[in-house]
Amino acid sequence: MSSGRNRSRVNEPYWAEIYAKGNTGVFWDLVDFPIPECDPYLISKNIKSTLEDKGCQNGPVSIQLYQDEKNLLPKELIDKYEAAGISINFVPDIPEAYGYARDHKMLVDILRWAVDSPIESNLIVLSKNLKEELTVCVIQGLHDRGYNVLLAVPTEEIPFTESSAWLWDGLCASLSSDGSRSSQHVDNKADTVAVADSV
Repeated sequence: MSSGRNRSRVNEPYWAEIYAKGNTGVFWDLVDFPIPECDPYLISKNIKSTLEDKGCQNGPVSIQLYQDEKNLLPKELIDKYEAAGISINFVPDIPEAYGYARDHKMLVDILRWAVDSPIESNLIVLSKNLKEELTVCVIQGLHDRGYNVLLAVPTEEIPFTESSAWLWDGLCASLSSDGSRSSQHVDNKADTVAVADSV
């Protein structure tokens, strides 16, 4: 029988109140989990809305996105992400990192976030590459200290976590819905103009 210590506690009634009051750090690898292109403010709003629906967002939310250098964005768009409260990091794939460059950068940011966050906080990581020994040790250590750790892809090395893939699914669904409404609004506006022109 597995110990209760080895389970993610965000949905358990006793822990829900505690973790709802803690910080929430979202660390998102866009190469592994791409999201639709849209207004950064809408992305921020829908991530926070999805967290609220899950019941683990009541305190400050930190959102960090990670992309490789091949997909650099224009400075104006990066500024929009920053204004929406999202930090977007473009990480070069240097040979010395052996394919783990984004994860190394993410790990440093997770440690910085943990220093400024109380124990009863939610750490949400969307990455498919959390396999290096140091990364596993750090995440396991944060879990053991009392942080609520949710990984999109639980691994053999870190089996205790509830999957955080619901955040990716929820965000993509909500952005698609918002996009459909925006398209419908444009189509309706075009129809209105066409009718007006025909009168």
